[in-house]
Amino acid sequence: MDEQARQNPVKDLSAFHNQASEVLGEEFWQDMAGLIPNTGPRIDIYYTSTEVVVLAEIPDLHSQDQIGILLEGQTLVLEGEIPRLYPVTDNRITQEERFFGRFRRSLTMPKPVSTKGIQAKYHRGLLTVELPIDLSLQQASIPIDFES
Repeated sequence: MDEQARQNPVKDLSAFHNQASEVLGEEFWQDMAGLIPNTGPRIDIYYTSTEVVVLAEIPDLHSQDQIGILLEGQTLVLEGEIPRLYPVTDNRITQEERFFGRFRRSLTMPKPVSTKGIQAKYHRGLLTVELPIDLSLQQASIPIDFES
């Protein structure tokens, strides 16, 4: 894999998606999405020079009691339930792309984060969690003691 693809895997995946769509057609992706189960809310993660930001689409939350946010080491855990907002049984749904039901998502942070100063906000169905990067937790070289 070339250096540029390693630096931006999302861009590389997008290019693959476009090339595959030209050959296989856009319906291919819709058919594939139907085969892969959706296990929770859609999530984006990005980082700046000072923080890691996690964005999760979680519609119809009304209180803190409906969602749990934990930091376990360097893994952010989101758990809760997304209610189905319309009264219909599963056998009547002809296309299902959105997720409903209980979920638990474990998200490995791309940079070392601190437990201090974490902020979470919810607005119009979007949960935003901001985690300060902790530079003191950067990788450390470990010396090896060779025995003769």
